[in-house]
Order: sequence, then structure tokens, then C-alpha cells
Amino acid sequence: MKGASSAQVLRHGVFAVAVGVVGAAASVVLCLVVGWAYDLVCAHGWLLYLLPIFAVASLLLYRALKLPLDTTTHTVINDICADRPISPALAPGILLGTALSILGGASVGKEAAALHMGASLGDLVARPLKLRPLTGVWKGGSRADGAGGTSGGDGAVGSAGASKGAGIGAAASGGVHAYAASCGMAACFAALFFAPLGSTAFVIELSRYDRSVWRHAPFMLLACFVAFGLASIIGIGDVIPKVPLPALSWPVVGQCVAIAVACALVGTVYIQIIDGAQRLTKRISQNYYLWAALGGVLMAVLVTLFDWRGFEGTGANLLSDALAGRAGGWTFAVKALLTIVCLGLWLRGGEIMPTFTVGALLGASCTVMTQGDPAFSAAVGLVAFFAAMSRCPVTAFLMGCEIFGWAGAPAFALAVAVAFSLGRDVGLYGRGATGILKRATSAARARLVVKKP
Repeated sequence: MKGASSAQVLRHGVFAVAVGVVGAAASVVLCLVVGWAYDLVCAHGWLLYLLPIFAVASLLLYRALKLPLDTTTHTVINDICADRPISPALAPGILLGTALSILGGASVGKEAAALHMGASLGDLVARPLKLRPLTGVWKGGSRADGAGGTSGGDGAVGSAGASKGAGIGAAASGGVHAYAASCGMAACFAALFFAPLGSTAFVIELSRYDRSVWRHAPFMLLACFVAFGLASIIGIGDVIPKVPLPALSWPVVGQCVAIAVACALVGTVYIQIIDGAQRLTKRISQNYYLWAALGGVLMAVLVTLFDWRGFEGTGANLLSDALAGRAGGWTFAVKALLTIVCLGLWLRGGEIMPTFTVGALLGASCTVMTQGDPAFSAAVGLVAFFAAMSRCPVTAFLMGCEIFGWAGAPAFALAVAVAFSLGRDVGLYGRGATGILKRATSAARARLVVKKP
């Protein structure tokens, strides 16, 4: 790389391999711990009624670790975009917090835990290596999008708040904190989903094409493939079942478009309610213990009243049913409601696997209208709903291909394009590529006007 010393290139290579190993190990530990918690709540249903206590306990854990109680994936992304160091305490905090939520049957996923753990561990692994940018000097704050809009207005201190003085300052780090944390996120996510290409694209899109992140993409890819290779050998991660992939035809095109439209509409409502609930509760009171306890109580009441035991946890069981053609109807609305209750009221845990599940169930339910194959429809729904929710279209397409097979690339590309274009351009992680393009175009036009005599 031009302008980079061979010693720094070597250090970046060592870092990429090291963070790949650490990311794979973190993913395996996460899967084992969360799997153990889910098995317990399935075997002992009464643990559901302890969810309010577990929810408060997870926040007390964050307080003990000096982590902000409103830490979400979006606040971590804001920290990365601002090149702030990520607290090492975030890794054990989110691991145990997610496990406590799952132990009580909360409708949350573990994928956000993988992202948070990866960011925390990536920054930690990079510190002794004294990494420096490989091309030029990154200008602090000169990001592609100005910190990615906001879903929930999380420009707060975020996970970096516990790390004041840790490592080098943001202004002097040249974007290394951002790159190291992003590399860790990508590696841990790649090991969890066995999707190295989609994981690399995910953190680049999450950072809204932050220059300090995307310019180190080759090393991120190396870390992801190392993590993917190790996870594949161990065989522990989120294994999503394959489905038969039909050749592209006009009926298939019609099915993909119909499912994508439904995913865009439902996905927009879904993220707006979660975001709105978080904004409203913060405005009313920042007593997160109260909101988390209320979320636990509501979850327990809803599950008990309507016998929704099968909707507890990440939703992996429901996703498997949908991809096997055994789901449909209004089940997507039930899973969406329970996930909104848990995430909107600040329970620890993630949104990605529940989102995958809601999308797959919604896709399967669309077969009433499309008369298509329910398993394939579920796969299309998963990909399209994730694109609408995350505003990360490249990631949605690549992960769809890596999870289900590249033979589905034309169908997934069509579904992602429709769902992304029809959805609102502010997702759960902030603004998407459309907003970035609009702002870049406006800025370019403004510069042209200034230059005119």
C-alpha cells in the first residue's frame, strides 16, 4: 500500500489474524452461553417470571462495569464513527446481559452481543500493536455521513464513556480505534453466521462508509476469513437451514416483488416503533431499571395470556420452521410484538436474529397471496426484511447468498432492491446509503455553485 511502511503492513496483518482468532473464540463462547440459557428456560418455564429481575440485574451489571445503560448497537456505531475507544468491559457486559435476558425468555437475539463483543475485543487486541493508518492521515470527524443519522438520537457517550483515557486519543489515533473495533465486529459476526463477505460489508455499511474503516477492508476480510475458517472447523454458530432455490422466472419475480413490498412496509413500521419506544421512554424518564422491569413484566404477561411460549428467545426455532415451509399466518406479528416490547424497553440483547425470524415468517405468510413455495418465500422475506430494517442492502444481498446459496443471487438482488428503495431511509442503525448519496450530491452541488464566477 502506497505510503505505508512494511512494518505497519505486517502489524496490520498480525492484527487481522489475531482478531480473527479472538472473534471466532468470542462467537463460540457466546453461542455456548446463550444456548445454555435458552435450554434452561425451555426446561424450566417458571424462569419467564424472573425476567423483570434478570432485566434489572443486567443493567446493574452495566453500572458496575461503568457502561452507559442506554448502550445499543447504534451507540457503539456512533463511537466507531467518532473514533472513540471501546471499553474492554463491554464484551463481558453484553455477553452476560444477553444471557440473562435469554434465561428469562426475552425475545432478543445474540447477534448484537457478537457485534459489541467484537468491537470491544478488536480495540483491545489492537492496543499493544501500536497500529497506524496505512494510507495518509485520517482527519478526525471527516466521515462519509456525519455519524449516520440517528435512530434513537444516540449521540451520547456510548460504550466509550467507560474508556476515557484508554489508549490514544481520538484526534491522534488516525481512525485506528474505528478500524480496530470494526474489524473485531466483522470477525465475530463472520464466525457467528459463517458469512465473511456479508460481515465485512455489514460493518462498512454500519459505519456509513467511514473512510477509516473501508480503506482497511483487505485486512477486515482477512480477519473475517480467519474467524469463518475456525468457526467452520468447530461447527458452532447460527446455522440457518438451506432452502431449494428456483431458477428466476416471471412468477418468481412476482413473488420476490410482492414479498419485498410487504417487508418494506412492515419493516419500516417495526423499526419506527422500536425507535419510538426508546425515544419516548428516555424522554419520560431515564430510569432504565424501571423500563427494563416493565418490559420483563409485559413479556411475561403476554406469553402467559396467549400461550406464546414458542416465541421466547432468539427465534431460531421459528426461523427453522419457516424455512421448512411449516409457518405462516400472523406468527410474524407475534414475534415482532414481543421483540418490540423487549428492545423498546431496554432489555439487553440484539435485534438481528429476531429480525431474520420476523422477515422469514412474513415471507412465508405472503404465500397466501403469491402461491409460491413457502420455504423459498421465507428466505426471500428474511433477506428483504433485513435490508429494510438495517438499511444495509449490500450486506443483505451478500448474506442471503452466503447463507442460502449463490444460485439465489438474482432473486435476492431483486428483493433487496425493492425493499430498500421502498423503505424509510432511517433504519435501526441510522441513515442508509440513500441518505449518504443525497447529502454527498448536495455537498457537491454546493461546491460547484461556490466555484462559479
